[in-house]
Amino acid sequence: MKSESFRKQALSLVLFFAAVAAVFALTRLRSDPAKKQAEFVVQQLLSCSSAVEQAVDAAAPAGSEPGLAAVDTDGLYAFLQAQLGDAMTADCLNKVMANRLPTRITALAGQSGDKLVPADLTLKKRAGAENCYDFSAALLTATDSTAAAQVSGTITMVKEEGRWKAAAITLNL
Repeated sequence: MKSESFRKQALSLVLFFAAVAAVFALTRLRSDPAKKQAEFVVQQLLSCSSAVEQAVDAAAPAGSEPGLAAVDTDGLYAFLQAQLGDAMTADCLNKVMANRLPTRITALAGQSGDKLVPADLTLKKRAGAENCYDFSAALLTATDSTAAAQVSGTITMVKEEGRWKAAAITLNL
């Protein structure tokens, strides 16, 4: 009688731990590390308006008038490399600079007269494309959360040196 009760308890414990293990396994399968890194990159890129403005101002020659300075793109590149270099491939960083994505966001901030903060960021895996996500967000002013712009785009992620990195980013303002 005791051995039958013991067997039932042991079986119950085994089933309990198997169920817990199954829940952990399913949770791990549902997490998408590429998507999490993509969200981080987009959030950082959309949040960089005031930091880029400071980097551009610091790179401008002394005594130059605002808006007329020949910006040191090497300085801006070094700034972005320090901020996002671990999260983007070198090719992606070059394309971001060539397409002037950070300065386009900074120009929007200048038009609104305030630092911009992304809100309601959504990423959706693109059907038929591996590790490619469509994103959209609202850019709000930091002071009073007034809508300044709606942005959308795509981000493609690759695994490089064991880490997920952005390989391509498009941004529609």
